[in-house]
Amino acid sequence: MGRRQGFFCFLALGFSLILLSACAAPAPIGAPSSRPAAETLAVEKEGATVLQPTSTYVGEELSGQLVTLPTAVAANTQASAPSAAQPTYSPTKANMEMSPLPTSSPAPTLAAPVLSQPTATLTAITPIEPAGAENHHIQVEWPLEIRMGESDIVRLTLLPVSQGYDLVTEYPEHQTYTQTITIRPVNGYELFAVARLDGVGFGIAPAGEQAQYLPPREALSWRWSLTPSQPGRQRLSITLTLRWMPIAGSTNPVREVTVFSRSLDVRVLSFFGLTQAQAFLTGIFTLLLGGSLSLFAIVIRPRPPRATTGFELQPPNLALAIELPANLHLGAPETTLLKALFQRYARLVVQQEFLSGYSGARTFLALPIRADGRADAYTITKIGERQTMQREYHNYENFVKDTLPPITARIQRPPVSSVTAKSSHLAALQYTFIGEPGRPPVSLRQALLSNPDPGLIFKLLETFGPNWWLQHRPFTFRLAAEYDRVLPTHLVIEPAAGKGRVLDARQSPVDLDVHIGERVILRNFAQADLRQDGVSYSAQGPAAPGQPPLRVRWLSARPPEGATGRVIATRQELLASFVEGCDLLGLPNPLQAIPDLLNVTLHASQSIIHGDLNLENILVGPGGMLWLIDFAQTREGHTLFDFAHLEAEVIGHIIAPKVEQPADYLAILRGKGQPQFHEFGALLGAIHETASRCLFNPAEPREYKLALTLICLGALKFNNLSPYARHLLYLTAAEFLQETLQ
Repeated sequence: MGRRQGFFCFLALGFSLILLSACAAPAPIGAPSSRPAAETLAVEKEGATVLQPTSTYVGEELSGQLVTLPTAVAANTQASAPSAAQPTYSPTKANMEMSPLPTSSPAPTLAAPVLSQPTATLTAITPIEPAGAENHHIQVEWPLEIRMGESDIVRLTLLPVSQGYDLVTEYPEHQTYTQTITIRPVNGYELFAVARLDGVGFGIAPAGEQAQYLPPREALSWRWSLTPSQPGRQRLSITLTLRWMPIAGSTNPVREVTVFSRSLDVRVLSFFGLTQAQAFLTGIFTLLLGGSLSLFAIVIRPRPPRATTGFELQPPNLALAIELPANLHLGAPETTLLKALFQRYARLVVQQEFLSGYSGARTFLALPIRADGRADAYTITKIGERQTMQREYHNYENFVKDTLPPITARIQRPPVSSVTAKSSHLAALQYTFIGEPGRPPVSLRQALLSNPDPGLIFKLLETFGPNWWLQHRPFTFRLAAEYDRVLPTHLVIEPAAGKGRVLDARQSPVDLDVHIGERVILRNFAQADLRQDGVSYSAQGPAAPGQPPLRVRWLSARPPEGATGRVIATRQELLASFVEGCDLLGLPNPLQAIPDLLNVTLHASQSIIHGDLNLENILVGPGGMLWLIDFAQTREGHTLFDFAHLEAEVIGHIIAPKVEQPADYLAILRGKGQPQFHEFGALLGAIHETASRCLFNPAEPREYKLALTLICLGALKFNNLSPYARHLLYLTAAEFLQETLQ
């Protein structure tokens, strides 16, 4: 078929599709059901009255214990239970241990939802209010309908009634359901709330169980992103489970019970609101249309295949000429990937390379030029390990694209990988370039080395704070859950022959008892990422609620699962080697306090954070304009994490090259620096002032001091720091540790 005939065929099929769509009448959407009234019902201990139809809550099998909490309908039973004392949480080591649960202690008391059962009669029965209990509202908010190709949010909120929180509907078009439950504290246990959303016809993120520590008198909230995969009326299932975890050192069994379970109906509208039959006919026409367009595209120019794993696969353009500065060199895999990324161009002029922090990725400013000599816009290109690039693109879509202002660098397309074997482990991302032609941006490191202006720190908060850090909410967590990740891996293991004991990744790092030279067999390391060096893995196991995962570095190019290895280093030995010979100038050794610091429970705040706010990921353009790149670690986390990381960067890369004596630096840190170092004191003061605006309690800076202590200790592992820079970070951790102990 010639191009003219193909064009008329395309028009004919298009008119047919339009006529069909015009004739298709979508089925009427049912009116949303009225919001049900809040229901309150208490479930007492075994043998007590339960105000609901007969049912049994059975706990999952955890730690070898099967916990069963029976209920029964007994209108006249007078049994009562002694009130369990509420555990007291304090971020000091002395108060971290709680009394174990007595063997005669009853099962936890909690409220169970009453599902709609028309035959059940609950009149003339007064609900039981257990002593020491706390009433909570459960509110679910979900969309009644979603169109194919769009997404929406499902929210589950648990609010203490006594604190006077308002029940609100975030989106007017959403449906809400509210129910009240009663929860009783249990001595010797920590209470976690575990939410889960399931649905066959949807893509749901995050998937699986989402556990959060439930402190007294505080609200919790869960949100899921919902993307339909098939049209029609679909059904979701949402559950909320309370899980009592025994405190450390206790032999009590794990207890849990599902307190809320509900089905949510969602109608998924297909293309133009067509019915399934109409959609089928439309699909036939679309298939013919797609075939015609495919033939037309083949005649014009072949298209490269698309990856099925979230990558665009591109063949390299071997004729592409890449022009590099004199001091910049590319390896063969990186050259091949650039030729695939800029496949449709004739030339690529690489202007400069930005240091990319600690991820091992490489970032360039480049100018692509067409075959006819016309240049397109400057672009920023980042090359790194495929899984890292894919995670960065995913984080950008979820946390950056719709939240940060337009001056943020934008990812232009999904990650691109080459079809050639020698570069198949790499992928590239293409960011928009923000700046003036002929005036390339500089990193914040370069800008502060030239002029340590504290105004740049304040501008960082003014630019990105309103959409990220300043939109924070209460967050109670153990420091290990957020800050264990910044410290070196728990173990470094090399392949070895022989027999060894099993190292199960499901165990808690707190219980780790492994010594240098010991042989182990690695099991259940579900996540193993090949490092940038291509000859070692970073592997970790699953994380228990409130605990960090067990992490190891495996020194082999083969995956670690099931392999036998020999332990050659532990975290403590690694950290000690980094600061060997460093004088603490009379301050306490912070390395010895790491286990106690990680076990501190902190009442703080949570928001979207960059996760790797180093000086190379903040670019400065003309007029002091700032923008961010590299979102591989972007997530929801402790709000002060970013500012502590930024301060460690300033100490290691800005102050260390300028202040030659540790005693002079310590004076700056204490606000008593000499006049020639005033600019560095002002720079640190700007970071502290910025962080103070995000404190959970503005009158209590201990939250930031603890975060900075662990961040500085974690930064000791970076090999781009000089020994002297490590010394200053070591002193910083010691100084702030001493302040928290006073």
